Amino acid sequence: MIREKTTSFEKEIGENAMRRWSIPRAAFVVVGLSPWLLSPARAWLPLGEAGALLDAAFGAICHRIPERTLTLAGVAMPVCSRCAGIFAGAAAGALVARPALSPGAWRLWMIAASLAMLADVVARGAGLYPGCHAARLATGFSFGYTIAAACVDMLRRERGQPSA
Repeated sequence: MIREKTTSFEKEIGENAMRRWSIPRAAFVVVGLSPWLLSPARAWLPLGEAGALLDAAFGAICHRIPERTLTLAGVAMPVCSRCAGIFAGAAAGALVARPALSPGAWRLWMIAASLAMLADVVARGAGLYPGCHAARLATGFSFGYTIAAACVDMLRRERGQPSA
């Protein structure tokens, strides 16, 4: 027997899900996960030229220095560890989208995340420490998270939706 009527509770759940999963939010998640999924996909699936083209597309946005690039499933990621952190942070920021802050507070967090990345780059460049994947991932993640969470929060405000 097929039900044709939808209860008001089901409608409310569906509407709430649609509000939370807007197209920009989903795009942040998909794009943010893409470099993390590409390497294992290239290792385990016969992607051939398509995999090589997807990998090369990331070359336009990242230096991809081998010493600064993580490997997953034996295949180098298509981006360096800092960019990998930015992508992961963007996916997490779009998923979690917390806290709900004023636009001015988001700007301060963006500045702080940018300064943390800059401090890491300058400290490594000055020879203060050799640099490591963990620091690159962490500073990239904080930047990506802040940008995506701020965008999702601002889109909610623009649409008159309450913060999640």
